[in-house]
Amino acid sequence: MKLESNSDFEVLGFSDNRYKRLTAEIQYKGEPIAQVNQDKGVDALEVEIFADLSSATLRVPFSGFFEAMILAKDFIVESG
Repeated sequence: MKLESNSDFEVLGFSDNRYKRLTAEIQYKGEPIAQVNQDKGVDALEVEIFADLSSATLRVPFSGFFEAMILAKDFIVESG
Protein backbone atom coordinates (compact mmCIF):
# COMPACT_ATOMS: atom_id res chain seq x y z
CA MET A 1 0.00 0.00 0.00
CA LYS A 2 1.56 3.27 -1.09
CA LEU A 3 0.83 6.38 0.92
CA GLU A 4 -1.46 8.78 -0.88
CA SER A 5 0.36 11.78 0.60
CA ASN A 6 3.86 10.53 -0.30
CA SER A 7 4.19 7.70 -2.82
CA ASP A 8 7.88 7.24 -1.90
CA PHE A 9 6.60 5.30 1.14
CA GLU A 10 5.00 1.88 0.87
CA VAL A 11 3.75 -0.59 3.49
CA LEU A 12 3.96 -4.27 2.62
CA GLY A 13 2.40 -6.98 4.74
CA PHE A 14 3.94 -10.38 5.07
CA SER A 15 4.01 -13.28 7.49
CA ASP A 16 4.58 -16.96 7.92
CA ASN A 17 1.79 -18.80 6.10
CA ARG A 18 0.50 -20.05 9.48
CA TYR A 19 -0.25 -16.49 10.62
CA LYS A 20 -2.23 -13.59 9.23
CA ARG A 21 -0.75 -10.08 9.08
CA LEU A 22 2.05 -10.79 11.50
CA THR A 23 4.48 -8.25 10.06
CA ALA A 24 4.35 -5.05 8.02
CA GLU A 25 7.44 -3.68 6.29
CA ILE A 26 7.89 0.02 5.56
CA GLN A 27 9.83 0.88 2.43
CA TYR A 28 11.12 4.26 1.30
CA LYS A 29 11.89 4.58 -2.40
CA GLY A 30 11.82 0.79 -2.68
CA GLU A 31 14.28 0.18 0.16
CA PRO A 32 13.16 -1.47 3.42
CA ILE A 33 13.67 0.93 6.32
CA ALA A 34 11.55 -0.52 9.13
CA GLN A 35 9.43 -3.44 10.14
CA VAL A 36 6.49 -3.54 12.56
CA ASN A 37 5.66 -6.91 14.09
CA GLN A 38 3.23 -8.38 16.58
CA ASP A 39 5.41 -11.24 17.79
CA LYS A 40 4.49 -10.28 21.37
CA GLY A 41 0.86 -9.44 20.59
CA VAL A 42 -1.02 -6.45 19.16
CA ASP A 43 -0.75 -4.61 22.49
CA ALA A 44 3.05 -4.88 22.40
CA LEU A 45 3.95 -4.07 18.79
CA GLU A 46 7.66 -3.75 18.08
CA VAL A 47 9.45 -1.63 15.48
CA GLU A 48 12.71 -2.74 13.96
CA ILE A 49 14.64 0.01 12.20
CA PHE A 50 16.98 -1.23 9.49
CA ALA A 51 20.22 0.67 9.78
CA ASP A 52 23.80 0.08 8.85
CA LEU A 53 25.50 2.30 11.40
CA SER A 54 28.74 2.31 9.43
CA SER A 55 27.14 3.97 6.42
CA ALA A 56 25.75 7.43 5.78
CA THR A 57 22.71 8.58 7.71
CA LEU A 58 19.34 7.70 6.22
CA ARG A 59 17.01 10.69 6.17
CA VAL A 60 13.33 10.32 5.41
CA PRO A 61 10.46 12.82 5.70
CA PHE A 62 9.02 12.68 9.23
CA SER A 63 5.38 13.06 8.17
CA GLY A 64 5.62 10.26 5.60
CA PHE A 65 7.42 7.92 8.01
CA PHE A 66 4.90 8.69 10.77
CA GLU A 67 1.97 8.06 8.42
CA ALA A 68 3.57 4.81 7.22
CA MET A 69 4.02 3.67 10.84
CA ILE A 70 0.31 4.28 11.52
CA LEU A 71 -0.67 2.44 8.33
CA ALA A 72 1.56 -0.51 9.29
CA LYS A 73 0.02 -0.63 12.77
CA ASP A 74 -3.50 -0.48 11.36
CA PHE A 75 -2.65 -3.25 8.90
CA ILE A 76 -1.52 -5.56 11.70
CA VAL A 77 -4.19 -4.67 14.28
CA GLU A 78 -7.08 -5.11 11.83
CA SER A 79 -6.27 -8.82 11.69
CA GLY A 80 -6.42 -9.25 15.47
